[in-house]
Amino acid sequence: MPGKVAIIGAGNVGTATAFALALDGTASEIVLIDRNLEKAKGEVLDIEHGAAFMNHTEFVGSKSYKDIKDADIVVVTAGAAQAPGETRLQLLSKNVRILKGIVTEVKRYAPQSILMIVTNPVDVLTYYALKYSHFPHHRVFGTGTVLDTARFRSYLARYFGVNAHNVHAYVLGEHGDSSFPALSTANVGSIPLKAMPGYNEKAMHAIHYTVRTVVYDIIKKKGATNLAIATCVNQLVKAILNDTHGIFPVSSVLRGEYGIKNVSVSTPSVIGRRGIVEELEVPLNAKEKQALKKSVAILKKAIRSVK
Repeated sequence: MPGKVAIIGAGNVGTATAFALALDGTASEIVLIDRNLEKAKGEVLDIEHGAAFMNHTEFVGSKSYKDIKDADIVVVTAGAAQAPGETRLQLLSKNVRILKGIVTEVKRYAPQSILMIVTNPVDVLTYYALKYSHFPHHRVFGTGTVLDTARFRSYLARYFGVNAHNVHAYVLGEHGDSSFPALSTANVGSIPLKAMPGYNEKAMHAIHYTVRTVVYDIIKKKGATNLAIATCVNQLVKAILNDTHGIFPVSSVLRGEYGIKNVSVSTPSVIGRRGIVEELEVPLNAKEKQALKKSVAILKKAIRSVK
C-alpha cells in the first residue's frame, strides 16, 4: 500500500526522484525538503501541474524537517555535487558533514522511517548514516550498485540482442571505480552468460568498464546524472511500500556475510516493508572474491579517513 516518502534535497537527483515517484503513483504523499524553500516549492508546483495525467499524490515543498513527520521512507539526495573529474570518494569529507546534520533531523522527526542514502559516496555515507542514526541495521541502506547493475544489464541486453528484463547480472562492491561484474552467476533467460552465443569475456569486462566510467562522460556532457538513479530509487521505494521482496544490490553494513564486517558495500539483498529483509550471499569465484576484498579495503580506508 502507498505511504509517505520524504526526499531530502531538491537538486537534480531529488527532483527527478520526486517526479519518478509521481509518474508511477508509487507514494500517496511526497515531501520535498530543501534549504532553499522557493526551490522546493517551485519543483513541487511544476510536478503538480501534471496531476491530470498521474495518479493522485499529495505534495509538500518545504525547508522544515517537521514536515517529514511519520514518513515511511526518507530518501537522502542532498550533498555536494560531483565535479568533472572528481571521484565519488573525493566527495567524502564534504558530504559526511552534510549527512550528519540531516540524520539528526530524521531521528527527531521520523524515528521509525527507513533511511535510504543516495548521495555519493554512497557506500561510505551509508556506513555513517547507520552510525549516526543508531537505527536498526535493516532500516538503513544505500542505493549502492543498483544503478551500476541497471546500466550493466542494459549494455548486456544490447550486446546479446535481448530485452534487459531477461538479463540477470549484478555489479557488486563499491559504487565507484572498484566495482566488479559477477559474471560467474550471470544469466540471460536462465542461460548462463558464458553459454550465450557471442559470449566473450574480454567484451564483458569492456562493457563493465563502460558502466564504471560512463558517469564521467555524462557529467561532462550535462553536468550531473539524475534520471536513471531516480528510476532506481523509485523501484526501491515500490519494493518497500508494496513489500515485494525484490532483490537489489543495495549498499549495507555487512555483519559477517562474505567474511566481511563493519563496512558498507553492495551485495544482493531482499527488499520489503521492513527495509532489508535478508542479505543474500551469492556464490563468487576466486577472482570475484578478490575484487570484493579490494572494494572493501578501499572503502574501509575511506571510512578511516573521516575525522
